[in-house]
Amino acid sequence: MGASRVTLLLNRLSPYLAPERGFEIRLNMQPRRDNQLVPHDHCYTFATRILTGGYVHVVRRRTNGWEGPFASADLEPGIVTIERPGSAYTLGHAMVHQAVMEPGTITLFVRGPRRKKLSHAATELMPAKTSRPAPAEPGDQVVESRPATVEEYVRMRTYLIDRRIIN
Repeated sequence: MGASRVTLLLNRLSPYLAPERGFEIRLNMQPRRDNQLVPHDHCYTFATRILTGGYVHVVRRRTNGWEGPFASADLEPGIVTIERPGSAYTLGHAMVHQAVMEPGTITLFVRGPRRKKLSHAATELMPAKTSRPAPAEPGDQVVESRPATVEEYVRMRTYLIDRRIIN
């Protein structure tokens, strides 16, 4: 439960965490569709498989090098794919992408060891704070990612059980 999170883009339940080996298995779900337009990279290489739903996946080419901050003007279109149940791919930590998910999309996500300190996003495209997940406790600050509360964790498990993803 400790690694399960509510984020700017979606909710994620983490059934397996191996920090000593540098990887984690996640089930990503309940996408916040309005917040998925921001191209971003990750601190790690990952592999994903689409279990339900689907999305338009856009991998972009950076014009200002492979590392560090970038803006939307530093990106060119690269590959656009339609991901459906059964689709799978791996993406390196330096690659910039975005996935515009359909409601009901659930993915199995395996992240590898951290390769850099920070991930980056086209900051001028970041959604307003009002579209971020609600604070865990009244009065807390709104953040892009936070641990799931016990109630949210139970709802995520129930959501996955109801869709026969887990038992």
